[in-house]
Amino acid sequence: MTETIKDNRQQHTGNWVEDIRKGAEIERKEREETSRQRSKEAFDKMRDKANAERDEINGLMKQVAERNYNDNKLKRDKEIETAKQKAMQQIESEYESKHGVDTDKTERTKQALSNLLKGL
Repeated sequence: MTETIKDNRQQHTGNWVEDIRKGAEIERKEREETSRQRSKEAFDKMRDKANAERDEINGLMKQVAERNYNDNKLKRDKEIETAKQKAMQQIESEYESKHGVDTDKTERTKQALSNLLKGL
């Protein structure tokens, strides 16, 4: 009987140690997997936040670029219109003196000045 108990203890001890080792290995792998999963989730969250911030910045930059474009376009159009008016006045003045024929605008201006002087 002593031999049987002794044999059972050795088997039990051997299994117990092996069971603990296997249990510890399983627990270590589970901890590693949990840690890996948490790290992945944290990284995914940071990546998503960075992507959202990048998209927001890109949207703001696009708005600024569009506003600058529109402002520059308006400025250009005003400058073109001013240059056209100035060029037209210069051309009209040149042809009035060259041909001795006043434009309707010049005629109206002269008539208004004449009427003003008559009233004095």
